[in-house]
Amino acid sequence: MAHLPVSMRRLFLGLGIVLSLALGLISCNPFAPALDATLTDRNTVLGDRRSIKGMFEYFRNTYELRDSLLYGRMITRDFRFTFFDFANNNLVYWDRDQEMQATFNMFRSVKSVSLIWNNYVSTDTVNNDTLAQAQRYFNLTIVQDDQNIFRGTGSAQLTFVRANRESEWRIKSWYDRSDF
Repeated sequence: MAHLPVSMRRLFLGLGIVLSLALGLISCNPFAPALDATLTDRNTVLGDRRSIKGMFEYFRNTYELRDSLLYGRMITRDFRFTFFDFANNNLVYWDRDQEMQATFNMFRSVKSVSLIWNNYVSTDTVNNDTLAQAQRYFNLTIVQDDQNIFRGTGSAQLTFVRANRESEWRIKSWYDRSDF
């Protein structure tokens, strides 16, 4: 470049600067938000399962997200679901596999699910770090489509277990007392 006239060198230098700026602008979207470098703790988003309150938040969020994989993380291998079948006047029991299949089918076949946990009927978490029980009222709305919206209320009596005080709670049994 030393043998080029000064005007040509300035032209190439100017083109180089313009080209560099153009490439910089192409790779940078001034309207896009900056990338957040902080890590998000999933416990603060879904619910911290190390507390009973956080467990109920996690439960609500798995239903509202309709995510059976997340739901499966909160129930034990020896899980038992119980409800009273009013038509046949008897108690019905499901194991974990039946519960996961029923929940997966519900999540897959509906447009949305809204679960609201209301006040506690009873709770027992004082005497043991690895076993807890809670009964709580809830409102559940299931929207299958614009014409089929199901609303129900009731209470769930849940038994929670965990390996130790620092572990996350999981549901071992659920006795459903709803009006569905």
